[in-house]
Amino acid sequence: MTDVPLADTFQFDAQGFIVLRGVLDADRCARYRVELDRLFEQTYDDAWLQQEGIKGQTTVQLTQGQRRLNGLPLWTDMFDEVISFAPVVERLREWMKQPQLVNTWAIDKTQGTPWGGWHRGLTPDDYNVRHGKVRTRMLNCVYLLTDNGPDDGCLALVPGAHKSEIDLDLADYRGRELPGTMRVTGKAGDVVMFSETLLHTGTAKTTDGHRTNLYINYIEATYNPAMRELLAGNQGNVNHYVFPPEVRSRFDDTQRELTQWMEWQRTAPA
Repeated sequence: MTDVPLADTFQFDAQGFIVLRGVLDADRCARYRVELDRLFEQTYDDAWLQQEGIKGQTTVQLTQGQRRLNGLPLWTDMFDEVISFAPVVERLREWMKQPQLVNTWAIDKTQGTPWGGWHRGLTPDDYNVRHGKVRTRMLNCVYLLTDNGPDDGCLALVPGAHKSEIDLDLADYRGRELPGTMRVTGKAGDVVMFSETLLHTGTAKTTDGHRTNLYINYIEATYNPAMRELLAGNQGNVNHYVFPPEVRSRFDDTQRELTQWMEWQRTAPA
């Protein structure tokens, strides 16, 4: 295990995010895009999930020009290696207490995709620093498979807002920038790691071509988002959190360690 540079921890704490440059090579990005093109064209019935008493749509046309696919390891083993990619996992373990994989998805945008809505996965109460140790209860990792320029529908966020307790009415800012907004740009192969307590959204895509990213989201072991979703009546969101045993059986040791919570989680009553 390589020590995470102190400068990276300082930057992550100050801004709520960090960009790792050139993590994936061009060949791997190309292979991932080809696999996603194949997966986006399929029809999914979520048979295992329905057995568990949960129904939901896997492939979702969220907005004009945008495609999203959830629960990637349910449909392919191509992206298993991303779950335990060393440069990312080193930082997960530095900034989280026992990180666990909770959600995976891919989003492909084309010209005309509008702005998303500003949101955060958790509140600033779920981020803290004690004695120089950073702890965020949820951390999202965005693997850029294509270049993300400022007009390509890139990620937008407000640096430092992961600690902000000032509540703006986010509905007033739908389709436009919050004060202090930064557009996070990068090249194919870069990875953006950000705390889910950070306010963020996707910007509109006004350029030609595709903008394709992978999203690999981790929680702290003591946090149970599946229960949160069930209590809120959002059962469909649980579809992509828990993998059946045959998926986890193909994982390597690190991947199984990062999905250990699934050994005890059930999505329907016994």
